[in-house]
Parts: sequence; C-alpha cells; structure tokens
Amino acid sequence: MHLVLRISFALLFLSLCQPALAQYYEYGESTGTDPDFDYTTIGTTVLSITSDDVYSDPQTIPFPWQHYGQAKTTYYVSDNGYITFASSPGASDPNNTALPNASGPNDAIYAFWDDLGVVAGTGSPDKVETWTYGEAPLRVHVIQWFSVTPGSGSGFVYAAIRLYECGDFDVVLNYGNATGMTATIGTENATGSTGTQVSGSPNLSYPAIGSAGDDDVVYTFYWSAIQYDLSVTGLDLGDLVTPGDNEISGTLANLGNETVTGFELVYQVDGGPSQIDTISGVSIPPSGGIYNFTHSTLWNVPTGGVEHEIVVWAQAINVSFSDQRPCNDTYTTSVLSANDIWGFKRVLLEVFTGAWCGWCPDGDIVRSQIVNDFGQRVVAVDIHDGDAMEIADGIRTTFGVSAYPSGMVDRVVFSGEPDEPHSRGSWSQNVHQQLSSYTPLNVGVTSSFNPGTRQVDVTVDASFTDFAGGDIRFVCMVMEDNVVGSGTGYDQTNYLNTTAGHPYFGAGDPILGYNHRYVLRDISSAVGNPAVISTPAAPGDTAMETFVFTLPPDVDENQVTVIGMVAKYGDQVGQKSVANVISAPLGETREVPLFASSFNSGSTNDWTSTTE
Repeated sequence: MHLVLRISFALLFLSLCQPALAQYYEYGESTGTDPDFDYTTIGTTVLSITSDDVYSDPQTIPFPWQHYGQAKTTYYVSDNGYITFASSPGASDPNNTALPNASGPNDAIYAFWDDLGVVAGTGSPDKVETWTYGEAPLRVHVIQWFSVTPGSGSGFVYAAIRLYECGDFDVVLNYGNATGMTATIGTENATGSTGTQVSGSPNLSYPAIGSAGDDDVVYTFYWSAIQYDLSVTGLDLGDLVTPGDNEISGTLANLGNETVTGFELVYQVDGGPSQIDTISGVSIPPSGGIYNFTHSTLWNVPTGGVEHEIVVWAQAINVSFSDQRPCNDTYTTSVLSANDIWGFKRVLLEVFTGAWCGWCPDGDIVRSQIVNDFGQRVVAVDIHDGDAMEIADGIRTTFGVSAYPSGMVDRVVFSGEPDEPHSRGSWSQNVHQQLSSYTPLNVGVTSSFNPGTRQVDVTVDASFTDFAGGDIRFVCMVMEDNVVGSGTGYDQTNYLNTTAGHPYFGAGDPILGYNHRYVLRDISSAVGNPAVISTPAAPGDTAMETFVFTLPPDVDENQVTVIGMVAKYGDQVGQKSVANVISAPLGETREVPLFASSFNSGSTNDWTSTTE
C-alpha cells in the first residue's frame, strides 16, 4: 500500500517513525511552503500579550513522535523562539548559544532562538499558536510565533516549527523584517551532547521575507540514519490534460545517505495497472539531491470530462533495496481531462502606479501602446497607491506589490519572474503570450446605473466551452477613465522631464493636469467569492454573479467602465491566474459574438462587438 503525500513548493524531508534508535540530524534548506500550510491559521493560543521570558503550559503532540530516538508526547513553548521537550524546563532562556551546549535549554528545537517577546506593538498582535492539519498518518503539528517582537533591534518575526507524523520536523521563517538580531536555528538532544545548527548560528539575522508563502525560508531536519529514501516531490501535469498521449514527468528527491544510481519509476491512474519504467545510469546525490524524470510510458487519456487520480512513486532503489521511509514515497494529484475547445481569450493588464511615482508616466506609455495594439482583447486597469485615487483594493496586498510601476498580465507568473507583478519591459510580450493561451470559458458583463442613488448593478456571467475544474471565481471591477485633478494627489511626478525624445520630455515635473487613464474605483474583492461557480463544469454550463457598487459623487459615470473576469484561486503564488475577462461601458452589455464563441486555436485577431 502506498500512502499519499502532497508536496508543493517546499521540499519536505520526512522520515518514518521508528523504534528508539541512535539518531542524529542533518538539515536541508529550501524556499516556499506547501499550500496546505497557512501561517495565518487561527489555532490555539498558547502564549499571548504580555509573555516575556516565560514558557507556555505543557502542550500535547497529537500523534506518536520521536526526537533523537526518544518518544515525545508533550512540549513547552518559549516566547524566545524555541520549544523544549524537557519535563521540567526551568526558566525560559533569551540568551542563545551555539549548538550543542550542555548548559541548556536542551532537548529542544530552536525556530529562531534569541531574545523575543510576545508584547504589545504597533502592528499585528503578538502571540504563539498551535494547530494540526492533514490526515493520519500524514498529519502536521504546527507551533507558530506570530509577529513577535525582538528584545533588541526592531521589526517583527514570524517563525514556525512543524512536527511531521511521518517523522522529523522543519523550521519555517514565514514573514518579517526584524533587524539587530543574532539567533540560533537548530536542535539538540536531552543532555546537550549532540546537536545540529543551521550555518551562521548563533549569529543569524532574520531574512527579509514577504507575506506570501513562496518566499518562506524552510530548514528541514531529517534523520540521517536512512540509506535509501526516494520521495517524488512534484509532477508537471498541472490540473488539466487533453485526450490522447500525455507525458508523466516531474521531480523526485534522494533523501537517503547513499547515492542513487538506479530505480524503478511507477505510476498508476485511477488505481489501475502499475506502469513501471526502469531508470539506470543516473547519479542522484544523497541528502536532498534532485532528479527530473520522464516516464517512458505515455498516459493515453481516452476522453474529456473525467477527473483522474495519478499516483507516482519510486521503488527498487539501486536495483535491490527497498525504500526505508515509505511514508513519503508517493505523490498523488488529481487532474481533469478536457476536450481542447477554447473560449475567446482576452487578457487583463493590471498596472500599479501612483501620482508620486516618477517613472510611472513611462508605464502609462507602455500600457497605452499595448491597448492600441490589441484593442478590446486587452482590458487595462490602473491600481493607484499613495495618492488621491488610491482605494482599499486588496490586490496590492494579495500579490505583494512593492515596485512602481509594475504590472500583472492575467495574474500569471511568467518564466524568469518570482511572482505575478513584473516590470513594464515584459508586459507586451506577456500579453501576446496570454492572448494565445487556452481558456475553457467565455465571459459576459451587463450593468445599470441609477443616477439618483448612484448605485451600479452588475452581472458577470460565464459560459463554458470545455470542461473545467478547481476553485474558479468571479471578480468585478469598476474603472473610471480620464481622471484629472489638481494638487499633490493628482499632479504626476515625471522623471522623464529631461529625457530627450521621450513623449513626456519637457512636460514638467510634476505634470499639472495629468490625465490618469483606467483608474480602479471599486472592486468586489481581489480574488472573488468561493462556491459561486460549481465545478467540475462541462461544456454548455453557465454561471453568474451579481454585484452592487455605489459611485462616489466625484466619479464621472460617463467615463465608467465595468470589468468582469473569471479567475482561478489557490493559496500560493501563481495559483490565481485569470481564465478570461471582459469590459463594457457602464449601462451596456457585452458578450462574446457568436462567431468567436468557441474554437481550438490561439488566434490573436482583434474583433469589436457590443450588444445592448
């Protein structure tokens, strides 16, 4: 029997719980955490304001677990960034040291050991919480330090310890900006005679980490006594396949301490026959070496509209050895087969700008050229920051926007980019790429306006040309074009004023009376509401959602456009891409014309059609 393990962005080094044996720990470093882990989860609060140099009450590990070969059932949490399994831990120690150190605290795991406090601050409330996620026998128990405060230095720290039911543990640095710290990350046994610390301890600084899970720093500590352990860590299938032959490819990790020169790669579809491919002539380094595989047997998908479960694992390591850690062997994923019937694709271009931003006029030039080149197949909207046109959009926070001007094209992470927002030099080519991308649906939008109440009623609808699965949602925006104002909230800073040949050369700095295009005035939510669109959807299925907005009195309704889109939703970076989008002037209806309702090519020919 092969157990199911889902691993995404982080490489999780897990080990099987064994009888008490001599152990020591090695560690590997990786970036990003799996989508099932969310540091903002509301768990059980074990330390709250004010907790300084104290321990929590004893906490229970919800499954059998060992540390240095000894069974552990309870632990204490220190506000100073560590847990200890000692039965009588004494005083919480803020003075971190190198490991091992017999003077204590000992029998501990150090997430970010330094002088920390759970104290009142100016940001999110400090606390330490615990929770457990997943299903037996692959549960994960989390101890999360949330926005704790350095005793010296400044800023805040988020850090977590995750104990795996399958064995072993990791330390996650989630989010923070603390400075002036010199910390220790690692673990040591009950006597302080044996320990493992992350390189740089006890003088580690906290890295600059954003709130998204893709840049989490993960230190995974694993039992070093295992010789043979191959773990499939990812597949390249995505969440959609088409009828015909499909390649089974992905990555696996060698988590044992022996070099792997060969193995059998096996996959099953829907519990069917095992497809076995003998891999030889390779050299996968021990202790975290990565191998990219492609199975020699193609998977033939007979028809669309079926959700399939794919299970992949490795066996017969170096010809004759069994995997000694079977709980992390397999990777399981679900994919939906579709018929490759395309909707008529449009692209959303979201530009992040501000009147204070001196390079943003150049972003306006790039955006306007794209709109001119592609017409109504591109829907542009400018999201303002720090000026009179800023609103509480939620987009900048959700996607971690930190540079201006920057933009998102269909909220896709493109090759060479760490996340969705990227610089203006790539917008045009990425728009062109997305215009040729697959979409399983068409989108329509209709709206009405009451001048007396200034209420805007919008209906966004979707019609499916193909099968579609996953969490997909409607998002609605209200945009005003040609916004002109006066004062610092509208006058546009212009670093191009002295750049000869640029369209804004000599326009002034700032540019008074600047014409701000495509200004976002309201939004339903950054990522949409769940459970409105039922999935899996089949060709011919439809869905709709209604939205209500109120236009502020200073918004010119004659310049308002309504935008409707359907977007995917997932917890991680790259999982919120836009499937399709449409826009229409306020009070009008726009749907896909019949001649473009479905086809199976990526044509980028322009069209214009409005029905009222």
